[in-house]
Amino acid sequence: MKKNIISLISATILCFVSINTNAENMQTPAAKLDHNKKQDITEHHEQNTLIISDAWARKSISPNNNSAAYMKIQNPTDQQITIIGASATKVANNVELHESFVDERGISRMTTINSIVVPANSTIELAPNGIHIMLFDLKREFKEKDKFEITVKIQEKDPIIVDAIVESR
Repeated sequence: MKKNIISLISATILCFVSINTNAENMQTPAAKLDHNKKQDITEHHEQNTLIISDAWARKSISPNNNSAAYMKIQNPTDQQITIIGASATKVANNVELHESFVDERGISRMTTINSIVVPANSTIELAPNGIHIMLFDLKREFKEKDKFEITVKIQEKDPIIVDAIVESR
């Protein structure tokens, strides 16, 4: 009887050890797989996005209460990326991509554009008298050092939210 009890206890202990070991072995690959997926997604996201810096806007322009926003946009990828729009819903009722130009009579004008192409492995600058983001019908007056967010919409990619500051440059 003693042998049977010892055998039963030994078998039970072996069974628990075996179950615990198998459970650990089954969890480890899944945990590694999830970790690797997260890394792949993060790297993929970083490799397919723009880097936007130095975002700023001019003070409000009366009487229409408009402004223009500018920024540096870097494309570190091997493919061109196209900006298809922008929004700033907390501060402006309408936002458009624009380009300034001088007409045949020497008058400075601007026109709406549908997109901004950022070539592969390059940096462009949205700047006064060039391509910019026009903010129409502001919900509040823009004063020096005011801060706000602009959402840059990118073709076939997630939008990028950018912090901008109002400055006189």
